[in-house]
Amino acid sequence: MAEPITTVEDLRQLARRRVPRAFFEYADRGAYDEVTLRDNRAAFEAIRLRQRVMVDVDRRSLATTLTGQAASLPLAIAPTGLTGLQHGAGEILGARAAASAGIPFCLSTMSICSIEQVRAASPDPFWFQVYVMRDRGFARELIQRAGAAQCPVLMLTADLTVQGQRHREIKNGLSVPPKLTLHNLLDIASKPRWAWACCARRAVRSATCTAALGATA
Repeated sequence: MAEPITTVEDLRQLARRRVPRAFFEYADRGAYDEVTLRDNRAAFEAIRLRQRVMVDVDRRSLATTLTGQAASLPLAIAPTGLTGLQHGAGEILGARAAASAGIPFCLSTMSICSIEQVRAASPDPFWFQVYVMRDRGFARELIQRAGAAQCPVLMLTADLTVQGQRHREIKNGLSVPPKLTLHNLLDIASKPRWAWACCARRAVRSATCTAALGATA
């Protein structure tokens, strides 16, 4: 019997076992020497919540508004590239989970599922993330598609003037679109659940994300 999932770390370890290494480390690791990744984790770990006692908590609520949109918590699911390579239709599942929790979901330009696919399967409109791209026409097309999908918020990523070198991706042979190598094939063969969710359902494809790589400034 599998152990119950009780923490985010439990989910991380489950993903490590189920997802091919190249795709898991794409989401789990960072660029260059991963200094920023470690600093971000340290910053979050330094946050402490101050306990208050002997106060009325009968009508407590964490509800708020984010960019004018009601949210059950002051949280949102940030844009994550290639989510569909972590699990088949991953972006759709993320959008549905966010809607169920009453918080915003932001779709990445580097998504596997298209804007239209996610909107068709999501009960609520979602935010959309776009880069400052060299190809302004492609960026304009993405924004128009996001508008047609009723995305209420456009999240602009302005700090990626060049792509950071991710050493683990080079070692794992990860590219977009993914290229199969003997090492990757053996890794995928050892993850049948992932292969069924992603490959059998044709999730491993994204014209949007492939085109975005060539259009990014």
